[in-house]
Amino acid sequence: MTKIVEKIKSIFRTKEIRKKVLFSFLILVVYRILSAIPVAGIPAEAIVKLFEGTGLGEVLSTVSGGVLETASIVAIGLTPYINSSIIFQLLGTVIPKLEELRKEGPEGRRKISMYTRIATVPLAILQSFVIYSTLLGFGLIPQLDPLELVAMSATLTGGAIVMMWFGELISEDGLGGGTSYLIMLGILSGIPGTIRTNFVTMDEFQKIVFIVLSLILIIAVVIVTQAERRVKIQYSRRVRAGGAMESYIPIKLTQSGVMPVIFAMAFLSFPQLIGKFLISKNFNPTVTNVSQEILDALSNPYVYNSITFILVVLFSFVYLTVVFKTDELAENLQKQGAFIQGIRPGDHTSDYLRKVSFRLTAVGAVFLGLLSIIPDVLVNTGMITAVVFSGTGLLIMIGVVLEMKRQVESMMTVRSYDKYL
Repeated sequence: MTKIVEKIKSIFRTKEIRKKVLFSFLILVVYRILSAIPVAGIPAEAIVKLFEGTGLGEVLSTVSGGVLETASIVAIGLTPYINSSIIFQLLGTVIPKLEELRKEGPEGRRKISMYTRIATVPLAILQSFVIYSTLLGFGLIPQLDPLELVAMSATLTGGAIVMMWFGELISEDGLGGGTSYLIMLGILSGIPGTIRTNFVTMDEFQKIVFIVLSLILIIAVVIVTQAERRVKIQYSRRVRAGGAMESYIPIKLTQSGVMPVIFAMAFLSFPQLIGKFLISKNFNPTVTNVSQEILDALSNPYVYNSITFILVVLFSFVYLTVVFKTDELAENLQKQGAFIQGIRPGDHTSDYLRKVSFRLTAVGAVFLGLLSIIPDVLVNTGMITAVVFSGTGLLIMIGVVLEMKRQVESMMTVRSYDKYL
C-alpha cells in the first residue's frame, strides 16, 4: 500500500503528467455538465420508450458516450465521428487516392483526419433528423415547426462536433485515446446504478457468482490485451563484446486495441436505427415488413452476439492494416542497419512481419470477439442473472485504463532518464 501511495505521489510531482491528469479531469467535468443540459424538442422519456425492449438503446448509448438516454445537447455524441472513421477506413481499401494518402505518412494521415472531421457534420445532421423522424413516426413527440426543428438539429450537431473536439483534445493533451476515453466515461457513469439494481434482486449465492465471474472476465481481458510476441532484431552497426546488439519488435495479440469493438458497435447500430426509422414512416408494407424482420432478428441475442463476434474479428483485421505498417517498419529497420535473423531486409522482412501480425491478430480477434459477447451469453443462458457491464463495455474500459497506464509509465521513464542528462 505504501508503494502505491508513493507511486501516486511521484506521478503528481511530475509536471507533465499532472497537467495531463488535470486536463482529462477538466474534460470529464465539462462533458458531464453538457450531458445534463436537455435539447429542446426531444424529451428523455421519448427516447427511453423508443428503445424500450431492444438492445439498440444500450448500443447507441455506449457509442455516444452514455448520454443518449438523457436527450442532452451531446446526446448523439461520438456516433457520427466513429461512423465517419469507419467509412474512410473502408473506403481506403477500395479508393486508390485514399490509399496513397495513407502511404504519405503523417501529412497524408492529417488530410484523412480532416476529411473524417468534415464528413462528421452531415452524418450528425442526418442522425439528428432520423431520430426526430423516428420519434415523430411512433407518436412519441409532437411535430416541431421548421424553426424548432432546425434549432434541435443544429444543437445536436453542435454537440457531436464538441464531443469530437473533446476526443481530439484528450488524444493530444490528456491521458488515453480521446474517443475511447469519452466512451469509457459513459460506461463508468452507469455502473453504480447497475450494481445497486442487481444486488437488490440477488441472493447471497448469486452475488458471489456475480463477483467471481466479473473478476475472471476482468483478468482475462487484461491478459489478452497485454499479451505480445517479441520479434528479435539485430543491429549490425551496433556491436558489443558478444557481437551484434539485439533488440525486439513487440507485436501485440490485440494490435488495434479496443477500436474494433467500438467500430463493431457503431456499425451494428446503423441498420437498427434505420430500421426503426423506416418502420415509423411506413413507406410501404414490403419495406416495413423487411425492416421489422431485421429488427426482430437483431433482437434475438444469439443472432446479435454472432454478428457482433464476426464484426469484431473483421474490424480487427481492417484496423491492423491501418495501424501496423509493415512496409514502413521494414524500411526503417533497413535504414538503421537492423535485421531479423534468418530474414532478408526489405520486402522479405515486411512479408514476415505481416504474416506474424496477421497470425497473432487471428488469435487476438477471436479472443476479443468472445470476450465481447461472453457476459451476454452467460445472462441469456441463465448461468448468471446480470452483469455489471457488457463484454464490449468491459473491453473498452480496461483497454483505456491500460493505455493510460502505459502513457504514465512512459512519461515516468523519460523523467527518470532526464535526471542523468
